[in-house]
Amino acid sequence: MKEKIIVSTTTLLASLASYLYAKHAEKDAVPFVMIGGFFGAVIGEAIAKAFEKDDDDNNNSPNLKTT
Repeated sequence: MKEKIIVSTTTLLASLASYLYAKHAEKDAVPFVMIGGFFGAVIGEAIAKAFEKDDDDNNNSPNLKTT
């Protein structure tokens, strides 16, 4: 997956979850959405970095000759 897709998706989901929480708790939604979006972006970056590391490990495999 591409890094932008992962980060965008987690940011959206975290923002939506924090919005729903704020509405359920009858609080102002703006601060919750901003904080949720921030944490979603941080989590998305961590997930994207983990996938990137796995992709790099697969590319470093030795070339095997088949005879």
